[in-house]
This record gives sequence, structure tokens and C-alpha cells, in this order.
Amino acid sequence: MNKIRNWLSKYSVELMVGIFLLYSVYINRADNIYSYVKAWYVIDYSYGFGSRLLIGSLLHLLCGEVVTDAAAYCFVVASLCLLSAAVALFAGYIYRRVTNQEVKKAVLFLIVFYIASPASPEYLWTVENMGRLDTYLFLLTVLMAFVYFGIKNVRIKYLLFTILGVMAVFIHQVYFFLFFPFLCVMILQNLWKSGWDKRNVICAVCSVCCIGVVFLYMQFGSGIYDDYATLMARLNAHTDLSVDGAPMEAEYFWTLKDHFYKNMIPEIPHHLKYGFMLVCMLVPVWGTYLWVWVHAIRHSHKRQKLKYVLMLCTNIAYLPVFILMNDWGRWFAALFVVGFLDIMLLAGDEDEGVCHALEIMGGSRNPMPFILLILYIATFEKFEGLNFPEQVTDFYYTTYYLKNWLLHR
Repeated sequence: MNKIRNWLSKYSVELMVGIFLLYSVYINRADNIYSYVKAWYVIDYSYGFGSRLLIGSLLHLLCGEVVTDAAAYCFVVASLCLLSAAVALFAGYIYRRVTNQEVKKAVLFLIVFYIASPASPEYLWTVENMGRLDTYLFLLTVLMAFVYFGIKNVRIKYLLFTILGVMAVFIHQVYFFLFFPFLCVMILQNLWKSGWDKRNVICAVCSVCCIGVVFLYMQFGSGIYDDYATLMARLNAHTDLSVDGAPMEAEYFWTLKDHFYKNMIPEIPHHLKYGFMLVCMLVPVWGTYLWVWVHAIRHSHKRQKLKYVLMLCTNIAYLPVFILMNDWGRWFAALFVVGFLDIMLLAGDEDEGVCHALEIMGGSRNPMPFILLILYIATFEKFEGLNFPEQVTDFYYTTYYLKNWLLHR
């Protein structure tokens, strides 16, 4: 019994996070793969060579020529369970790596804060995001963190970074804007730790260039063999899924200009209005992360300050998707996920500046602000794809009605 009790105590964070997320998958997941993304579970490399074809190719290997709705749905649910387990293991691993008790308290707060936030892994099993390829990008990103901590050999580490990064681009080229910034943070941290060792620099440059070249090819040089009508006829012949033709036309037959004028421009007023309100209402999330970075920079010497500034600059990668694409819910989710992973990685690596900031946070003797932050952020539903959380629109209309009532009393 003592061994079991000790084991439960040692892995309490993994168990807490894992059980919560797996239970959420069990009771809260959407009943079907979101209609807009069903095609990605059918299309494979027999249709051409480009991004978003890897998952469909894998399913064809598992299921044969015909991919059924049930098989694709089971694949998605299994992937979500695997992602939940990976996030839980990562959270627990970081918590156990930290030796300072005050930093441990801060790390535990950040874990609970993240799990309660709209960017929790639960956002990937909402109605609008069920089956999104972001699921696999998130999973590969967490696996990269395990590679960072688990592989000591420089060449093998960067080889695995490259393989996983290229796989992510093959799954969906948007990886380069959503989760690649976390890989850049890991590389920067590794370079600083090694004192810019020549071998590390060469491996890092080769890895980043390789992933970048693959992204550019997938974005601008790849394609499919069929015209639109033939493509849809072939897809519907290989599945009982109701394949939506809109994403096929947009992905493979629209130019970047088409995306901007047909997708983004009509939505600009809606996105700017509710996007601004969402940023304001989620100040506790980005404000908490920024607080850690600011205190880390203040505590650091000049060379370390540059490292943190460069790490923060990786978030510039999010600008293109916010400017050119509509799914702001997904972009916000990935931005907050990477913000969480960045701080957790640096805490687990015992980075001096970040650990100093977390020590200040964990050293607070008043738990009430932290409890209130968690309770506040838990009032939001999880991020969707295109739509903003209902709390944002409800806040807007409630405020609007109150303003009218006060002005017309």
C-alpha cells in the first residue's frame, strides 16, 4: 500500500490532468467530425502531393480503399485521448523536474490555469473543431518537448525535431504559423545553454531551413492532379462521409488573393469588433504569461534579455494567419497553448530568469488572486474554429442593452 500511495503522490499531477481531460473526451466530445474537415480523412497521396494529405493516407493504410465515417471518428477520438495523455505527462514531468518549492507552486497554478482556460486541449473536441488537423499538430508539438528533454545527443535531437516538424507541415502547412514558434523557442534555449556551440548552431540552422523549405513547397509548389469535379467524384466514391466541397475548392483551387478577398475581407468588421473584445476579456491569460516574461527580462543580464526578446518575437508568426485567414478561434487557442508551453519548457529546464519570475509568483502568501483568476477564466467556453466564445458576444450585447437603457431613462 505504501508503494501505491507513494506512486500516486509522485504522479499526482499526471493523474489529475489526464483523468480530467480523458473524462472530458468521454462526456463532452462532439458526436461527429466537423463537416468542413471530413475530406482530410479521405484524400491521400493518390490525389497529388501536398499538405493535409498525410492523415488521409494513414487512414487508407489502416482501413483500405474505403474510409468509413465510423473509422475516421474512432481515429479522431483515439488521437484526442493520446493528446490528453501527452499533455498530462508533459505537465507532470515539468512539475517533477522543478526543485524549488515556490516555483513548483507557480507551475501547478499555471497547469490548472491552462486546463481551465478556453485554450485547454478541450477546444479540439468542440463541435467546430472536432477532427481538426490542429489535433495532430498539437500532439507532435508536445512530442517535440519530450525530445528536447529526453534526447541528449545533439544530432539525434535535431534530426527528430526535423522529422516531426516536416510531418507537421505534411499534416497541415499552418503548423509553420501556429506551433512552429514553440520549436523555435526550444532551439533558442538549446543554443543559449550550449553557449552557441558550433555543432548546435549548424544542426539548428539545417533543421529550421529544412522545415522552412518543406513549408514553402507545400504552400506554393504542391497540388493535386484532378480538376474540382473529378476530385469530388473520387472522394465520394471512397467514403460514406459527407464530404464538403467548399474546403477542397478553397484549399486546392483558390489563390492567396482569393482567400483574402472571399474569406477575410467580408469578415473584417466582425473579427475586429469581437476580436478586440476577446483580447480585452482574456487579459488574465496573456497578462499572466506576459507578467512572467517581463519579470524574467528584468532579472536577466543583457545577453539573456536578448534571448527572451527573440523568444517573444517568435509570436510574430501569428500575424499572417490573423490577417489572411478567418478561424480566429483556432489561432487564439494555438497562441495561448504555445504561450503555456514556452513557460513550462523554460521552467522545466530551470531557466534562471523564468524560474525567478515563477518563484515570485509562487511565493505569494495570498492565494485569493490565483483562485479568482482560475474561476474567471473557467467561465469561458472553449475556443471554436471561426466563432468567438459566446461569452464575448453575450458581453457585447448585454453592455449594448445596458447603455441604451441608461441613455433612455
